[in-house]
Amino acid sequence: VLRSAHLHRHDSGHATQVSLTLSIPRLRVFKYPLSPSQRSATKLIFQGVLEHKLHPHQHNPILTEAGEERMIAWSNTALQDIAGNVIGTVSIGEDITERYQIDRMKSEFISMVSHELRTPLTSMQAALSLLNDKIIDPFSAEGEATIQIATDGTDRLVRLVNDILDLERLESGKVRLEKRLCDVDDLVNTAIAQMQEMAKQADITLEAHSGHFQAEVDGDRVIQILTNLLSNAIKFSPHHSLVRLAVEHQPGLSPTEAAPAFLQFSVCDQGRGIPADKLESIFDRFHQVDASDSRQKGGTGLGLAICRSIVQQHGGNIWAESPADQGSRFYFTIPLGRADNLAPGAN
Repeated sequence: VLRSAHLHRHDSGHATQVSLTLSIPRLRVFKYPLSPSQRSATKLIFQGVLEHKLHPHQHNPILTEAGEERMIAWSNTALQDIAGNVIGTVSIGEDITERYQIDRMKSEFISMVSHELRTPLTSMQAALSLLNDKIIDPFSAEGEATIQIATDGTDRLVRLVNDILDLERLESGKVRLEKRLCDVDDLVNTAIAQMQEMAKQADITLEAHSGHFQAEVDGDRVIQILTNLLSNAIKFSPHHSLVRLAVEHQPGLSPTEAAPAFLQFSVCDQGRGIPADKLESIFDRFHQVDASDSRQKGGTGLGLAICRSIVQQHGGNIWAESPADQGSRFYFTIPLGRADNLAPGAN
């Protein structure tokens, strides 16, 4: 990307106007697309380059002819005539849109992690200080409650750190799926068994419906997805309600289509549901439908992001639906390859 600026002067020699053009390869040259909020700041920058040789480096967004915003990093150089007078500038711009977005994501991630770590640490520090300073008798009812606060904070901190490390390893490719032919019934039954005690304490009934399918998957990771979705469903369901886990076989579009057949898993609850504008963002890191959920429900805000990463590594998709007053429904798919099959009698 090339950019040039020219300095227009009165006969007195004072600068009166800076004109600016932008050239992008394979696109025509057009007037630099500055938003009103950028104009005054950009004018000051170029007056600094032209008059004092300041601001050799800067970055700002531009709009392409297609209306796409791109972040450009500029290297500015003043141009001089034979007499040494500054007559304009030439700038070389590098498109750093992707790098800028990654840096911004890193900053947001660090900020969120810092906040999430600080919350349990603060409660742990306060509780332990009260006990250490003997303000509260550890053997009293109040002392036991204070110890429980410290324990809960420790548990949450361990879960958070483990989830952060797990997600980082998954997304960086450091964890490879260990696929093998698994009986889907066994995976479903294992997940149900692991969540049964949690459901019992919440007066929730777990119900499972799965055909006699076999699939080449990482069984431990699929169980991790199922237990995560079941855990969320239990947490956000009212007492004496039902959480249903089902697995269905979905055929390909047609024998001639490239799209393979797949298994569709679903976890449905009768809870409060999810607002329509949050159905996509709930799979982002540290996202909660309600800011108080992490405190009241004990989640880290990383579970669904981990589920999405595992599903994508299997070549599937994950999404959520929340019909009005009908709770939430989470779905994910696992493509079936040649090594996968349906057991006799399966639909």
